[in-house]
Amino acid sequence: MQYLARILTYFILLPLLAVSACTLKSAQVEKNPSITIASDFLHSEDSVLFENFAKRHDLKIIIRHLSLNEIISEVETKGYNSGIDMVFSENTRTPIELNKKAILQNLMEPENKLTSQNRYISYRHNFVGVGLDPFVVIFKNDSLKTRVTYDDFTTKPHYHTLSKADVISFLSPMRRKQDRIETYNWASQWDSKSIKRPEKGPWKDSVDFIVCKYSQLNSFEDSLWQHAALDPYFPNQNKSGVYFDLTTVAIIRQAEHYSDAQKLIDYFQNPGFNAVLNRKIDRFPVYDYLEVRKEGPKFYPSNIDEQLKYYDVIDRMLDKINE
Repeated sequence: MQYLARILTYFILLPLLAVSACTLKSAQVEKNPSITIASDFLHSEDSVLFENFAKRHDLKIIIRHLSLNEIISEVETKGYNSGIDMVFSENTRTPIELNKKAILQNLMEPENKLTSQNRYISYRHNFVGVGLDPFVVIFKNDSLKTRVTYDDFTTKPHYHTLSKADVISFLSPMRRKQDRIETYNWASQWDSKSIKRPEKGPWKDSVDFIVCKYSQLNSFEDSLWQHAALDPYFPNQNKSGVYFDLTTVAIIRQAEHYSDAQKLIDYFQNPGFNAVLNRKIDRFPVYDYLEVRKEGPKFYPSNIDEQLKYYDVIDRMLDKINE
C-alpha cells in the first residue's frame, strides 16, 4: 500500500512540478530581458554604447551585424521567431526597404508635432533619425584645399566612396530644388566625373579630392589621404546647408520586447545621450542646441518625409544612368 501511495503521489506532483518549472523559467526571462538589435554597421562588441541604458533597465543589449538582405531573409524566414526587436542602420535605405515589406512597426504620429524636438522622424517610412552623416570633401593635401560647390562635382574629376543608397540620400534635397530632368542631367554629369575610389589603390595623381560621408573619414588608411581626412570641407554650409544621410533606428513589427525597444528609442533621442552616441560613431547629433554653440556645420533644413518622397524616382533614375 505504501508503495502504491508513493506512485500516486509521484503522478500527482509531477504536473505541479512541471508547471512550477515553467513558471520559474518565465519569471527568469521577464527578470532579465534582452533587446536584440540588427545593425548594418555595428558589431556585437558595440553593445557597450548602450551599457548605461542596459544597467538602468536591468536588461541586456545584443547586437547582430546583418546586412539589409540578411535582415529581410531572417524575418521572412523565421517570422516572429527571428528574435530581432530593432534595426539600427547607417542610412535611410535600410528602414525604407524594410518598411516596404511591412517589416517595421508603425510609428504613431503625435497630434501635436511640437511634442518632439526631433525633426528627423519619418512617419511615412517608420524610422527615427538619430544621427546626421553629412557628405563632405577631403583634399589630397592642404595646398589643394579650396572652396568646392556641388556644381564642382559635375565638372572636376574626383573619387567618391558612396553607395547607391548614399547617392539617393544626396540627390533627394537637390531634387526638391530642381525638376526631374534637371536632376537627371546633374546626376549624369556627376557620374561622368566621379570615380569609385579603389580601396587599395592605385590612385590617380590627377584626382585632387574625394567625396565621402563624414563617418567614412577614418577609413582612409593609405598614406596619400590619411593626413587630410582630419580636416573635411562641408560644401554648401554657408548657403542652404550641407546635404546629409541619416543614421536611423526602427522597431520590428510584433517585436518581442516592444516596450523596452520603445524606451531605447526614447533614449536614443535624449539630447545628452544623442550627443555622446554620435561623437562615438563619428556623426552629428540631431538637435539644434549644438548649432547655437556653433559646433558643427549648418545642415540642409528639411522635413525628412518631404525630402525622401523622391527616393524611388531617384533610385530608378540611377539605374537608368548606369545601364
